[in-house]
Amino acid sequence: MSTPLTWHTLVTVWDMPVAAAVLLGLAVVLYLWGVHRADRWPTWRTACFLAGLVVIGVAVGGSVNAYSGVLFSMHMAQHLLLIAVAPVLVIFGRPLSLLRAATAGRARRVLAAVGRSRITGVVTHPFVAFALYAAVVAGTHLTPFLQGALTHPGLHAVEEVLYLASGYLLLLPVLGDPPARAALSPLLGLIMVFAGMVVDTVVGVALLMTPYEPFPAYAAIGRTWGPGLVEDLHWGGAAMWVGGDVLMAAVAIIVITRWVNAPDRGNDLGPWLEAARLSALGHDPASTQDIDNDEDALCAYNAMLARLASTEHRQSSRDDCV
Repeated sequence: MSTPLTWHTLVTVWDMPVAAAVLLGLAVVLYLWGVHRADRWPTWRTACFLAGLVVIGVAVGGSVNAYSGVLFSMHMAQHLLLIAVAPVLVIFGRPLSLLRAATAGRARRVLAAVGRSRITGVVTHPFVAFALYAAVVAGTHLTPFLQGALTHPGLHAVEEVLYLASGYLLLLPVLGDPPARAALSPLLGLIMVFAGMVVDTVVGVALLMTPYEPFPAYAAIGRTWGPGLVEDLHWGGAAMWVGGDVLMAAVAIIVITRWVNAPDRGNDLGPWLEAARLSALGHDPASTQDIDNDEDALCAYNAMLARLASTEHRQSSRDDCV
């Protein structure tokens, strides 16, 4: 792009790949078909999903995409739109839940089987999702991968898909979209979000500390307008660090709000922590008894605390005598 980036070109320049336009259009048609088939599908979820597709369209077909090969800072804007903004909106649209609600009979049974399959479980597992996210963020910015994406359009398309997929898989366990993956407990969800923030911060700071242009394709363009090469690199690093953390913090606020508003928030610690809590209370985690609403169990627990306090008091008295 020899034309300088201005507010006018930011709005008017478009470079939409045909494949992306077809896929986005197909996604709109399929989703609206599901809304028509489903019973009382929430309008706000439809709006979220369509907004997510708009964000994807802007990222891969607007001026953001056109100038991403000229300015590293615009590449980073595309990165954040695809890896953080669009996935949140798409997940809020609950396309998988809508697909289940819009199907019946054999199709629904097949969908349920796919949701319970081992492959789906592995792909959507939080550890796998985080590993993919970290590998994509670091691998596309701290290695020669981006140089290849700048010189080969096919690899650039792969890069865009990786951003969208890794962001979606990272946030899917946090926000949830059955039948593929129910949301993690709020505590574990927050841990996932903060882990993503660490990745963004480390890579962003690494780019900020780089004193030279690591991607020769940007220098080869011979751009005569806008920031210098290293300055542009640092703007992009700052965008990843600050912008990425702000977007992740917004997701954390959503998780915390859900946690506070949940009626059972005091017990929603996740399966691992809940089992540890019940074991500490002397309760069999496999039992169906609700220990939190069992007066006898609570009395026994209070008695145990009283005995512990009494033992500690006697031990303290003996230590004083000595």
